[in-house]
Amino acid sequence: MEVLPEKLPVAFLEVRALSHATEDEEKVYQALKNVVTGSLLEESPASRRKLEGHYGNPITLLTLKVRSKPQIKRILANIFSGLSARDRGKLLAELENRIDGEGNLYLRFDKQEACLGRLKLGASDPIRVRIKLSIPARQRSRLVEACREMVEEFKGGKD
Repeated sequence: MEVLPEKLPVAFLEVRALSHATEDEEKVYQALKNVVTGSLLEESPASRRKLEGHYGNPITLLTLKVRSKPQIKRILANIFSGLSARDRGKLLAELENRIDGEGNLYLRFDKQEACLGRLKLGASDPIRVRIKLSIPARQRSRLVEACREMVEEFKGGKD
């Protein structure tokens, strides 16, 4: 059973990654493609913004913001079906802590693993995913339950 796009309780989804001067920007872009599904980035390329680090080092911020329900559904299916059973269990156990007071669910993926085509939760120099839920933030239990249902709905068979 799949969640219908019009029933998906997501307002938008944003994916961000930093490409540092020591990294190949195209490899970081490829890692981003592996998180969101490559064909989607061909339809809607990520924006690239040049920044400067604390010591003057060049950094590129890659950002993709998606509002289309069918595209969001494809990304969520790719993310949640790509997680190992261990990472899926960890995510479900940490849902309360991953949802902020504004109704955003935050996920972080290991950028190096994503470069290799694998999705693994990570914290250091990650690819960041923000999922803005369309449920009012004050309805915390509904937010958590909706996130739990999304993870379970799209879990696929990667164990």
